[in-house]
Amino acid sequence: MGRVDLMHQTAIGICGSRDASKRALHWAHHFGGEAARQGLVVVSGYARGVDREAHRGALEAGGQTIAVLPEGIQRFSLVKELRSLVDFERNFLALSMFQPDAVWKAWMAMERNRLIVGLSMALFVIEARPRGGTINAALECVRQKKRLYAIAYRSESESDVGNRRLIADSAIPLKHVGELQDALRQAMSDPPAEVRQLVLNLV
Repeated sequence: MGRVDLMHQTAIGICGSRDASKRALHWAHHFGGEAARQGLVVVSGYARGVDREAHRGALEAGGQTIAVLPEGIQRFSLVKELRSLVDFERNFLALSMFQPDAVWKAWMAMERNRLIVGLSMALFVIEARPRGGTINAALECVRQKKRLYAIAYRSESESDVGNRRLIADSAIPLKHVGELQDALRQAMSDPPAEVRQLVLNLV
């Protein structure tokens, strides 16, 4: 639903916790806006918390965004915080890989991460718990051999344990705004190899 051609434009993925901290929501909005100002489409999962702030940041900056749904497209409706910003003919695409009337299920929320990463040049982790959908998306990013970034917060908390684990393993740390801008430029200038097949676990 919306601008289908956004799928063919240069994009980055942003993901993070539904129950995000205030600082994570701030950075999600900022990341979305900065990506939009760099001319990138922002791809995220439309869940409450980090996802919606990333969508909102992109739209408020005059950019474009793709919402990859964990349910069928017939279940989609605009949330209040995005209603005044979305123009389906100009800046927004809602996309589902499931049957049109499919209801939300936990495994579908995990499965759609493959498509978020598949549409993106790189994935930016705002805030990750020790396990769950954000970690799943990060592992999918590694599987697709794309760049994985995660915020390295100055002060540690329980809400960003996953960030620290990802950085210790394979994620590139982002410590300040300047590094974000460099990472976005890198994503545009040096795209990863094309992923020709996304293996889906439908059983």
